[in-house]
Amino acid sequence: MTLRLEPAELSLAALDRAEADSVAAFVGPARPLQGLAGLLDWRLCAAISRAIVAGTFAPGSGEVLLLPGGGRLAAGRVLCFGLSDESEEAALAAVAHAGEVLGKAGCRSLAASLPVERPGEGILRAWIETGLRHGLSRQVLLGDVRALTRDLAAAARGLGAEVEIAGPPARVEPGERDVRLPVRSPVVR
Repeated sequence: MTLRLEPAELSLAALDRAEADSVAAFVGPARPLQGLAGLLDWRLCAAISRAIVAGTFAPGSGEVLLLPGGGRLAAGRVLCFGLSDESEEAALAAVAHAGEVLGKAGCRSLAASLPVERPGEGILRAWIETGLRHGLSRQVLLGDVRALTRDLAAAARGLGAEVEIAGPPARVEPGERDVRLPVRSPVVR
């Protein structure tokens, strides 16, 4: 199986465009919610925050929260994974746990962000291995596009895995516009 990774900017527009059956976000201890978790919370009318406040989701304990996309996202389901802190050990454990859950849930295409803002090579390798092991064949990874593209390519080379990494989108320049003055027409009064 070839794994296709598509880096995209972390934004509501990119989240709305992501064609995936699931969205996965890591929810750490920071409040208000940050990164993809914050964008999802906004798009889902604070459903994640309400689950935290109600005590039905305790992000620090490694729990998983499953929410429906509710028509507000292209993906049908949203999975939130608890992250106790932003250490590399916690991130590696969260990546392994997320891969197992996503594989058991039958996810094939995924929009996600990594558990830490600037992941090291160990986290990137673990993410790629998890994707290959659990059949997550197509992933849109939200974050810093250029850094993700570069770092994922290095991690994939280090693993020797079959990984296709879509490059950053090319900048599209608008073409020249034909600027003409309007034709004079008689004024009707």
